[in-house]
Order: sequence, then structure tokens, then C-alpha cells
Amino acid sequence: MKKIILSLAILGLFSGCGSEDNSTDQKKLIITTNSHAQEPSSLALQEIVDEYNKINPNVKIEFIPGSSDYEETMKTKMATNSLPDLFATHGWSINRYKEYLEPLNDREWAQYVSPAIKPVITDENEKFYVLPVDVDIVGLPYNLDVLENAGVDPKSIKTTDDFLNALEKIKNSGVTPIYLGGKDSASIGNIYDWIAPGLITLNKDNPQGENLKNGIFDEKAWNQTGEFIKTLKDNGYINKDALTGNDAARALGTGKAAFLFFGTSMIREGLTFNPNARMDFIPLPTKNRDEKSYFITGERLAIGVWKDSPNKKEALEFLDYLAKPENVSKMATANVLPTGLTNAKSNLGKFEKSYELGDQYQYVGFFDREYLPSGSWETLCSIGAGIISGQLTVEDASKKMREDFDKLKKN
Repeated sequence: MKKIILSLAILGLFSGCGSEDNSTDQKKLIITTNSHAQEPSSLALQEIVDEYNKINPNVKIEFIPGSSDYEETMKTKMATNSLPDLFATHGWSINRYKEYLEPLNDREWAQYVSPAIKPVITDENEKFYVLPVDVDIVGLPYNLDVLENAGVDPKSIKTTDDFLNALEKIKNSGVTPIYLGGKDSASIGNIYDWIAPGLITLNKDNPQGENLKNGIFDEKAWNQTGEFIKTLKDNGYINKDALTGNDAARALGTGKAAFLFFGTSMIREGLTFNPNARMDFIPLPTKNRDEKSYFITGERLAIGVWKDSPNKKEALEFLDYLAKPENVSKMATANVLPTGLTNAKSNLGKFEKSYELGDQYQYVGFFDREYLPSGSWETLCSIGAGIISGQLTVEDASKKMREDFDKLKKN
């Protein structure tokens, strides 16, 4: 019931999207993202919105932060073609939102789009539809103090077996190896999304990438991902309150946990609980030792303009303001990520060298965005939770995934 009420509340806030107040000349616009209100990037964006409103009295931008219902809310808005004037595409600017967005190739800042993100946001006609504020680079955040105390060298973790062996050592040292939970169920879905490439598509013994793209789902191959999650649970490698926990950043920063399946912004958040913590991130492991470990890259904070907005001119002008180097730098720094525009630079502090990744690694896209049909994310989260709670066997989870895969593929 709470979720329904929250969704209706958000829809109510969006109901005025693109509308004008006829009693004045002031244009009123909505911008929304999938980031929660207290996330650093939301706080940074709110400051930028406030600054813009001060210097542009004829325009009123209202920023509505996201919630756990963001994706469902946006699907509803797409179905009625009543989207916010500007909105974050949370990784789906091409595969989901393209037909609703204004092309942006002709904006002055377009020449500065980073080559690291450009292929991800560009369609087959060389058009792109979002301002990529930053480049999401995903690896496993870790607390070095915890790992060293357990006798684990993070650089030695190359395969999933290496990773599991490290988790056993950490557990024996008295620390929770992996903290799951947080602001929503994302970390459970992230296990699938981040581990699946190493087990499913980069597995030389039985690669499944082309099959998935062609609509063929192999339950037996998919079982490997469920078995991995079951192993984490059965061996005590995750926190006991994994389905309800809400303390991921604190756990990492204070040394109560060794690893997170959350983005690198959690490292910055963890430092607020312990400024002296030594934290970093490592690439994700593969099943085969002769396969390079990998990082995942994609959209993190990317914002587009609804092509049918009655305030499209003003929305584009505000997007250009967001694209100013100092604003891009501010938001990317908040997410602890490299900027999506080459004429801006984020302040990564002690993590500057962490993003000098080089060619010794592979770089892959987010698994669900590349290989699964739209809507699969909710299934990943639910079947992962089912395995952890014991309500689903690995085989049950794979069967459910195949059923949803087939159903969503037809839509």
C-alpha cells in the first residue's frame, strides 16, 4: 500500500510537467532523476537548480529526486506521453527512452562528449539524446584495512574462485565479507548484473551473449548466477539482514564489511563515517583464469529533454547550463566518477589513480541493459531476494527468469 501511495504521489507531482502558469510569464519546468534526495549528486543538482532559478527569474525549475518506484513511474509517464521536461535515463537513453527524447548532437557542448561514454549513448544513426554528466565505471568497492587484516591482497582476486576464497578468509577474521541492502534492493540485483558477465557472457566454456541477444535463454547456464548467490548465503558471506539492511556505506567505511555490490559513490559516502578509512575498488572476477577481469561502464547521471515538452526551448537552455564545465565537474565529483564531457574534470581526490584503468582489463556494458529485455531488472532483484530468503531454489529462480525473459522479449 505504501508503494502505491508513493507512486501516486510522484505521479501527482509530475502531473504538471510541461505545463505553464498562465497567470504569469514565468515558465515552470520539472527535472527528475532516479537518485534519492540525500545522495550527493542530488544535493549537487539541487544547488545548480537553485542557482539557475536565481539568475533566470522568468523560469522556475523544480527538481524532484527519485525513489525506488522511479522506473515504474517513468513507464507510466511514457505510456501516457506526459513526461517531465527533463529526466534522467538511468542507463536506458537508447533502448528505452530514445523515442521520447530530443536529439542533442547540435548542442555546443556535444563536441566534448567523452569517447568513454559516447558509444553507450549513441544510436545506429550516430545520434545521442542525453547530457552524460559522468561515466559510470563499476568495480567492487572494498575496505583495504579489512582485507589486509584478513590476509587478502585485493590485486590477487582474478577469478570467482579467488573471490570466494577471499570471502572465506574475511569471514574467519570476524568481519562480514559482503554487505547487501541499502536504500533499496539494488545491491541484490547488482550481484546478477555484475557477476553475470564473468559467468555467462565471458565464460569461454559456454558463452551465452549471442543466444540472449537472439532471444534464447538457457536455464542451465543461468543457474551459475543463482548458485553464486546461494553460495554467498549458505557460507555466511553476506549480512544476516541482507533483505532489510540499510547501512551499506557505514558498514564499509567503519570496517564492518569488506565489499559492497554498490557503485563507487558508496566509497565517498563511507568516508563520511570514517574519513581515515582506506577504500578503493577492484575489477570484477571471471570464471576462467585466462580471461581478463573486467569493469562495467555505462550511464550514471545522464539527463535528456522530453521532445514533446511545451517548454522544450527552456529545457534545452537549462540542459546547456548543466553542461557548463563547472556544473558537470560538480555533479561528477559528487558521484566520485570521471566526467562525461572532456572539457570538464571531476575532483576524484585520492581515487584519481583508481580510474587510470588501462588495457589490462576488459570493459563491458551493464548486463541487463545489453542482454536482457526492458523490465528485467525487477526480476533480477526479486529472484535474488528469493534465493537469499530460501523461498526460491536456484532452479526456481532460473525458471522465473526465463519466463519473464520470454514474456518481456515479446513486448
